[in-house]
Amino acid sequence: MSKPAHADRRTAVGHPAWTPRPWQDDPLFVCPLLALVLGLLITQGLDLDRYWADLLFRLEGDDWDLRYAWLTSRVLHEYGQRFSIAWGVGLLALTAVSSWSQRLRPYRRGLVCLCIAVITSLLLVSLGKHMLALPCPWDLSRYGGDVAGAAVYALHPGEVGGCFPAGHAAGGYCLFALFFFARQYPLGRAIWWLAPGIVVGITYGFAQELRGAHFLSHDMVSAGLCWFVSYAVFRIGFAKASDRVNQS
Repeated sequence: MSKPAHADRRTAVGHPAWTPRPWQDDPLFVCPLLALVLGLLITQGLDLDRYWADLLFRLEGDDWDLRYAWLTSRVLHEYGQRFSIAWGVGLLALTAVSSWSQRLRPYRRGLVCLCIAVITSLLLVSLGKHMLALPCPWDLSRYGGDVAGAAVYALHPGEVGGCFPAGHAAGGYCLFALFFFARQYPLGRAIWWLAPGIVVGITYGFAQELRGAHFLSHDMVSAGLCWFVSYAVFRIGFAKASDRVNQS
């Protein structure tokens, strides 16, 4: 009995190559893009950013009582950052070891893509935070801050910064890269590898919203950015493997 074509391709490159498909026909690109655009249109059209922030602010007694709370500030923010740094260092170490480890060498291309996707996602979010003078909820006078007005996306150069996109949530959403990694290797159903990014990203994001650090759409943009960076990195990285198979 002859082997299926995908088995030959796996043998040739050590992993299944990325299925060549135009990005505009790829549901992994088109569906998330439509969901993000639709989500942002609804959020802004219905003013859900302010509605949600208003609700949280009122529930906390017209103050951001949870801004310095032990769970939201100490555990989910401070320790959450340490957790993200720890697993990031572990990932870099694992990728380095894959250079000489026979056991890890078949995963090297995926590990390199994983590192690039995570680092690029976090760098782009950090760049946005430093370049865009957009307010956090706690900056606005509506929520007890010093910045006049209540416009979520009004620029305030020199007054605010470091609020958009959501950096802490990106520390969770960058784990979307695990899904694309799992698609290339026999690690079970890849869909389950979305869970870490979804769970950690939403947890971090909600904690920051409770603290008054971000609006809802800030987290949505970070989630979208992390997804598309991971998509692009793995598409490019494994397209090379696909080209090599097609030429053999």
